[in-house]
Amino acid sequence: MNRKLQGLWLVLACLLLALPLLGQHDDTYVDVLAVEQGLHVYRAYCFGCHGVDGTNVPGVDFRTGQFKHAATPRELGQVIRTGIPGTAMPAFELPMAELQGVVAYIRSLHDFQARGVKIGDAGRGQAVFEGKGQCLTCHRVNDKGSRVAPDLSEVGATHPPDSLERSLLDPNGSMLPQNRSLRAVTREGTVVTGRRLNEDTHSVQLIDNHERLVSLVKSDLREFTILKTSPMPSYKDKLSAEERADVIAYLASLKGVDQLATNTSLGGQVTFDRILHADREPQNWLLYNGGYASNRHSLLNQVTPANVKNLEQKWMFQANTLQPFETTPLVVDGVMYLTQPPNDIVALDAKTGAIFWVYQYRAAPARVCCGTVNRGLAILGDTLFMGTVDAHLVAVDAKSGRLIWNATAGDPKNAESITHAPLVVKDKVIVGIAGAEMAIRGRIMAYDVRTGKEVWRFNTIPGPGEPGHETWGGESWKTGGGSVWITGSYDPELNLTYWGIGNPWPDMDASVRPGDNLYTCSTVALDPDTGKLKWHYQFTPADHNDWDSTQIPVLATINWKGSPRKVLMWANRNAFFYVLDRETGQFLLGKPFVKQNWAAGIDENGRPIRVASPGADDPTYPGIQGGSNWYSPSFSPRTGLFYVTSWDDYFSVFRRNPLPWRRGAINTWTDDAGHGALKAIDPQTGEAKWVFRTYDVSDSGVLTTASNLLFTGNREGYFYALNATNGTPLWKVMLGGDVAAGPMTYLAGGKQYIAIAAGHGLFVYGLRE
Repeated sequence: MNRKLQGLWLVLACLLLALPLLGQHDDTYVDVLAVEQGLHVYRAYCFGCHGVDGTNVPGVDFRTGQFKHAATPRELGQVIRTGIPGTAMPAFELPMAELQGVVAYIRSLHDFQARGVKIGDAGRGQAVFEGKGQCLTCHRVNDKGSRVAPDLSEVGATHPPDSLERSLLDPNGSMLPQNRSLRAVTREGTVVTGRRLNEDTHSVQLIDNHERLVSLVKSDLREFTILKTSPMPSYKDKLSAEERADVIAYLASLKGVDQLATNTSLGGQVTFDRILHADREPQNWLLYNGGYASNRHSLLNQVTPANVKNLEQKWMFQANTLQPFETTPLVVDGVMYLTQPPNDIVALDAKTGAIFWVYQYRAAPARVCCGTVNRGLAILGDTLFMGTVDAHLVAVDAKSGRLIWNATAGDPKNAESITHAPLVVKDKVIVGIAGAEMAIRGRIMAYDVRTGKEVWRFNTIPGPGEPGHETWGGESWKTGGGSVWITGSYDPELNLTYWGIGNPWPDMDASVRPGDNLYTCSTVALDPDTGKLKWHYQFTPADHNDWDSTQIPVLATINWKGSPRKVLMWANRNAFFYVLDRETGQFLLGKPFVKQNWAAGIDENGRPIRVASPGADDPTYPGIQGGSNWYSPSFSPRTGLFYVTSWDDYFSVFRRNPLPWRRGAINTWTDDAGHGALKAIDPQTGEAKWVFRTYDVSDSGVLTTASNLLFTGNREGYFYALNATNGTPLWKVMLGGDVAAGPMTYLAGGKQYIAIAAGHGLFVYGLRE
């Protein structure tokens, strides 16, 4: 540590390092850990009515410590569990730990001025805090300050004023274990100091004095010391009694992140230029699909067809969830960020899997069509962005896991949700709303990364006056569907972002929505600065088989009829593989890549030539899941091939539902479920160069590398490595769970790793030493 930072640790205000666990008297007992948990429960269930300090309901003031229907903590917990008949207070069947936490939080709101703690002026206290006290040198409040000491943005919600006062007077009194700092010396003599974030038997994780996340293996250390005392001195003599009272008032006023006073920065660790040129740093994985072209192709080549047989599991992360695990992690300079459903963010050491921190988002009750999944994150600067199952977009500090802002993008009561990884373009983060199966009207929206304010929106179901509205008969556009399930792509040279749009609603009864139903089952090319539509292409007009365009648009420049051409490649759910000009949307090629019997082909304008619908008991190829679905394909510039997971020889029988209350059709599943196949398609012709067939079908994405390896999996639980040039199987492992995510690869400690989510675990492989 340099002398300047060492002096700051010893002299400046590092307040929260010394916050005590308990009050001094039985009647002021405050379990800080319970209060911290209770704060999250309170925000999820109580905040909407009672407000942050418990004063919003007329006649009810939690700050008094007196409750009309409860004289003891036990009675207060009973009121929460049973509700109050005849009032707006409902019953909450909370787990015991959450119930105890929320009771502790409500009791902590008591006005502690009556207990002899002098509280001054919060405005003057902020000036002392930021000025004479120099507290922001170590701490952070909203977007100001440092991360080397704990964040204080909600300290007033978890610590009463008497606790704050004792922290100033006696920093070493009852320092929280998780806030202790440490000093370590490596075998080479390098000194590492910082605040401990996590520790286990063999390793310790910290944020160092340069705000870097560092993971240390204890056996690699010459010296390792957890400091038992706080680096901050007592403020008994450094501040006057009046100044301390003012600082206490300011800290007590910090009840949570103030979105009006905070915003994320465009600077920081991961600049837009780094994302723009992600191919220059293949050791990282900076976007959901690896880069803006969404080709899931890595330039790493340590693992080759010759040595892939030596892959072995290096570590595993077990997700704390029973929901489908469909994430693709990001890796940034040795730190892995992933989502575990429904909406947790976890920061891990990419080399060992050790946890730095976990951010838990408590979603409101949500009706989600197809599972409470979350497929990943976006990053810009030092900020992570995540969509939620209750249709929020949150920004979280990548170094500390602290919430920065929370924007409402949709209404979960209307079954609106966000299941895909956001896409950051310049100073905006772009997301789309899902929920077409519940009769929503879909949209794509862009938010300012600094403030979380909506900048523009594009309605995937156009309303009156919007182009495409004429393709909806009557009032059907109001509930037309048009979900966005999967992350879009971006061409920086054309400044266009491309997104796939889902099916119309009702999904299998086109009679109630006459017309082509734009922009469902389409790809749209938007200006990311304004959201204006530049062009669109509809794969399946007037869809009645639920063949939505949930697939990833893959961008490449290929030799097309003798000349380089910017193209967009798309293996659609309707069984056709497409090549489009991505500057204009011009149709270039459309050819079936799985068995189909619904179209005689694609005409010269790119419109499918429908054949007569099959009879009530006749099969339709492909079935309702389509030729391919949401899982990510890959394109290798080295082989020139497009690789896609497909469901082949697979059909469904569709019958009209006789029930009058349900419009649509019944999909009758048959014993002939077809089989899975990984296909390598030549974009020049649409023909498969080779096919790797599996017994069961697959929901796995595909990864290719510069050494001509391909990684993929299937529902049987296998994870494979194939030769990308000819499809020869080279290595496999049984993971014991459905592989329903996209593989990715990165470097840590100079060595290549391959990661894949399967079942409820993330498995990471590297070469045997």
